[in-house]
Amino acid sequence: MESAHDWPMPVVLANPEAEAFVVVRNSLEAAAYLLDFWPKQHGSAFYQAIRLCADALDGEVADADVRDAFLAAAHDANIAITLH
Repeated sequence: MESAHDWPMPVVLANPEAEAFVVVRNSLEAAAYLLDFWPKQHGSAFYQAIRLCADALDGEVADADVRDAFLAAAHDANIAITLH
């Protein structure tokens, strides 16, 4: 497994349970957040994001594809996001 490269633009998620924002900078952080804190751990967008995170960490998928899948999963889970 190779180390995660930071995305050109991090994704900032609103986390209402913690009353805070979470900054996700790369595929490894995305995978951790999806597995540990994601409110809707089902559905095709969630599974696609998890799959692409794993593939990116193995060097098989571009980080941009993972970021897009992560954003789609956030949209599907109705998580407020900001892009930086």
